[in-house]
Amino acid sequence: MGSRIKENPESPFEVFLEVAHPGTHSSGPEVRRQYPEDYTDQETLLTVPKFCFPFSMDSLTVSQVGQNFTFVLTDIESKQRFGFCRLSSGAQTCYCILSYLPWFEVFYKLLNIVADYTIKGQESQWQEFLVSLHTLPIPEPGVPVHLGVHSFFTVPDARELPSIPENRNLTEYFVAVDVNNMLHLYASMLYERRILICCSKLSTLTACVHGSTAMLFPMHWQHVYIPVLPPHLLDYCCAPMPYLIGVHSSLMEKVRGLALDDVVVLNVDTNTLETPYDDLQSLPNDVVSSLKSRLRKVSTTTGDGVARAFLRSQAALFGSYRDALHIQPEEHITFNEETFVSHRSSAMRQFLQNAIQLQLFKQFIDGRLDLLNSGEGFSDIFEEEISLGEYAGSDKTYHQWLFTVKKGGGAIFNTVKTRANPAMKTVYKFAKDHAKMRIKEVKSRLKQKEQAENGFSTVGSVVIDDESPAVKREGPMTSLDDQKPITVHFGQVPLPQARPTMMLKRPSSNVSLESSGDHSLRPTRHYTVFLSEDSSGDELQYDEDSISGFPDSFLFSVPFEWSPLYAALSLSALFTH
Repeated sequence: MGSRIKENPESPFEVFLEVAHPGTHSSGPEVRRQYPEDYTDQETLLTVPKFCFPFSMDSLTVSQVGQNFTFVLTDIESKQRFGFCRLSSGAQTCYCILSYLPWFEVFYKLLNIVADYTIKGQESQWQEFLVSLHTLPIPEPGVPVHLGVHSFFTVPDARELPSIPENRNLTEYFVAVDVNNMLHLYASMLYERRILICCSKLSTLTACVHGSTAMLFPMHWQHVYIPVLPPHLLDYCCAPMPYLIGVHSSLMEKVRGLALDDVVVLNVDTNTLETPYDDLQSLPNDVVSSLKSRLRKVSTTTGDGVARAFLRSQAALFGSYRDALHIQPEEHITFNEETFVSHRSSAMRQFLQNAIQLQLFKQFIDGRLDLLNSGEGFSDIFEEEISLGEYAGSDKTYHQWLFTVKKGGGAIFNTVKTRANPAMKTVYKFAKDHAKMRIKEVKSRLKQKEQAENGFSTVGSVVIDDESPAVKREGPMTSLDDQKPITVHFGQVPLPQARPTMMLKRPSSNVSLESSGDHSLRPTRHYTVFLSEDSSGDELQYDEDSISGFPDSFLFSVPFEWSPLYAALSLSALFTH
């Protein structure tokens, strides 16, 4: 489906590097040490250090640029490798883990542990920890992993919608950027523009890039993708093809001096978006209005409400693709572009005529067709959302198509859920209510963001309104790092004090808030949310009551069982005789 995430990598990470800040007379950053020591990919060893200090290093320190950030390298198969980085105090050293796994919260936590061992000179623990992690067979999503006393985590599940505050990227993006600018950026990505995002905090910068692209699900950005651009690659901003690039604010003066034509620029520090296009106005008005309304509701600011709001918009825009699937006996299933475009309203028809030319949509359709014609079938939250919302303009036709295939071709079709799992929603609601006091600070910041979004100013002589292609807040919004950023870790941690056993009583539900003796309920999935200060120093102070490694943390832990994935659409027996 166009995803650039590599399936089944051999190891949790490819290489760990400790990179030194380039001195005044140095030719560039240099690798102090690495693991594995026998890692021999010279191109990677030369490239990674150049991404470890992606800012003007004349006078900046870690307090100014932020501590954690992530860059992306693309391999020869167009698959993404994530460089998870942690800058030391003073930005003199960068610890980097290169991995094919998009485990942002997990690797940020592990980098803190590695940095702590390094600062304390605990070489044996440092070596043992990296060996254990590198040789670890990659667990299934939801499986708890123990690498040591202070290194417990649970493998994240990429099939789930990102949620606030559990997902660091989405949380920082939603706090740092106002709703109107999020809508403009979303529209610009749908039209595959050349997009620059700039920010003075590396952590917020890369979070905004990763968080914004996640809102395109089930589609994926298919063009140049550089979450943070190092100084030696600034000329990429002049590329003629679509791109999504993050640039640290210290480099923007040089970027502005380049020949930039028709580029969309989002300045996160000032919450200002500049665009020469009317992309948001080109989207169907009912879809935009609905999305804006959902994003501004307080109920969407925690949990998966933000991601689900964008998912519903994607379903509204593209859900009718199912009506355009063309099937004939003994022939491959194909996609009819004319059918896809013709049956919608005039506003939607104009958008879809452009959409069929987009790489992100073409890759999505090609991926769906490959799964159908190979007999694998598919089922995911996007298909569920289409069924829930009946966004396909003639959804009845799609179900008739399914019935025809079942009856005429002998294909095996299992039931596709048409309702979201009520038990999961109930557990999340209980967890959210139970943790209101502990996430009060998060909601307070989100509330301040919502209130601040009512104020807009003018840019030059142009009056900025709610639908203007250029939007500017009244005064800059402070970055998330300055507002006690949210650091999230996955794992099960004992609560500071005992709490009584509580059980959700619900028909046909086996979900409880405590462990059960019934082994049929396993495996359970534990999410522990820590709201803490982003450590600005190198040495970690471990709380005696927690194994998180983060001081003054507030947390809640909710175990529950995921229901089985709704049955996949299978065409393995299609038209067998």
